[in-house]
Amino acid sequence: MSNKCRAGALVSEVFNKEGVKYLFGIPGGHIYPTMERCEELGIKFIGVRHEMTASFAAEGWALTTGKIGVCTGTAGPGFTNMVTGMANSFVGAIPVMHLAGKARVIENDRNELQDFNQMAMVASMTKHARAVAEPERIPEYVGRAIAHATTGKPGPVYLEIPRDLMDTQVDPSTVEFQKNYCLDSKPQGDPASIKGALELIQQAKKPVIIAGSGVWFAQGHNELKEFVEKSGIPFATRNAARGCIPDSHPLFISVGYNHPVLQATMAESDLAIVIGTRPGFTLSREIFRKDLKIIRIDIDAAELTNQLDITVGINGDAREVIKQLTDGVSQGGYPEWTGYIHAVKQQFAGFFVQMCDDKHTPIHPVHLMNQIAQRVDENTIVVIDGGDTATWASLSIPATGPGQHLSIAGTSYGPLGVGMGYAIAAKLAHPEKKVIMITGDGAFGYGAMEYDTCMRYGINITTVILNDGLWGMIKRGEAKKSNGTSKFVGVILKEQVHYEKIVEGFGGYGEFVTDPAEVGNAIDRALASGKPACVNVVTDPEIGPPR
Repeated sequence: MSNKCRAGALVSEVFNKEGVKYLFGIPGGHIYPTMERCEELGIKFIGVRHEMTASFAAEGWALTTGKIGVCTGTAGPGFTNMVTGMANSFVGAIPVMHLAGKARVIENDRNELQDFNQMAMVASMTKHARAVAEPERIPEYVGRAIAHATTGKPGPVYLEIPRDLMDTQVDPSTVEFQKNYCLDSKPQGDPASIKGALELIQQAKKPVIIAGSGVWFAQGHNELKEFVEKSGIPFATRNAARGCIPDSHPLFISVGYNHPVLQATMAESDLAIVIGTRPGFTLSREIFRKDLKIIRIDIDAAELTNQLDITVGINGDAREVIKQLTDGVSQGGYPEWTGYIHAVKQQFAGFFVQMCDDKHTPIHPVHLMNQIAQRVDENTIVVIDGGDTATWASLSIPATGPGQHLSIAGTSYGPLGVGMGYAIAAKLAHPEKKVIMITGDGAFGYGAMEYDTCMRYGINITTVILNDGLWGMIKRGEAKKSNGTSKFVGVILKEQVHYEKIVEGFGGYGEFVTDPAEVGNAIDRALASGKPACVNVVTDPEIGPPR
């Protein structure tokens, strides 16, 4: 940089230094100096149609790359539109930076355009939040926010810069830029705790690993695979760790949720190694029996005893601790134990086969999921959105690689509408891979306009809609409580809507499918179209997933 510039450009200089590739948002005067300089530095601004999508796209970038995602919104409503994504990242401990504009300092509390007390909102949903008061200190604040988001237990951070500060002319040669804002130093586990864990592993006859998001954000997927294969311990993956070891691995148990296979496995296990995750909505505390020995690994020491009585706790970076355990564990295997798990998996697979009817009309949801699963390979990223749709997909669709399985079920917050943001980010991060988004007709409505974004930036994703004309999860849940005479309120959507026409209207590819025999062919044609595409599949509203 030379001569004077607007202070907002200093934000972009730090982004460039820290390896940010994309900035997701909607243009606004409050943030335009940053957007403009990002483009000049080769940091592509992706202009979406709603700031919620921008927030989810930044989150999707983190989920598919393991690196911080960045989004921005102008002051007031632009900021509040990002809040849902911010909350989801906080619940899921996902590293995202939210940058917002703010009304001019001289406009505070004068009922001026988009003036709003934004800082008061973010305290409960961010790891770190600051408002810049001096333009020359912008690099310091940006670098510090990135460090907070990406070190220790990751999470969202928030930074706001008033418009008059953004527009202030500064001389970059007088501004201090640190050499390093983030360091690669990672904490290892205490040697005594490592020793205790290795003793438990040696004694175990039926051990299980449950690996969560902490593994992914520590970028410990290769180390996890090495540990699994040396120790011979079966594993389940969950949340952002889905695909850290592909589901096709012979020691894979199931998704690490309240899955029937994992429940049956945990009922017999004598040792659980829980890495970088916690029980809750998708992984019940009840799965962990009172007499079960537990080794727990987490970057946050307070999480070690959160909700579980553990035998050994190891506070440290997941990748570093796994390396320590791998160095000390004996080469081993558990043929009887893995044989039992394989039999349980076969039984569950048979149950799913019995459920599926490939001639049923309207189309059976399991038939649809089977057709999608057949087209998911090691070069496929799957994005999952919706309620019942997410349950079906979580039970049916494999995770084939690290950062290649992004789901609404990855946190307990459960915000519908994550799909388009996740899918856009995944395709930008991995342009060589195909991206299939699986969603319900209800969830599709949150981001349908983002097909305009896909067309403008050449982001070729394929959406498959499970179209049952319902807010299905709500209707089925209330039906269980009904006495048979109750009328359902607000849960019925219009039947057989041609959502694919929205995609075609933007210039994309669309198909409407009612014939079970055409489901797979339609998906193939969409994937081969070379365009943003949508396969809109009419499914039976009377068939919901098993609970």
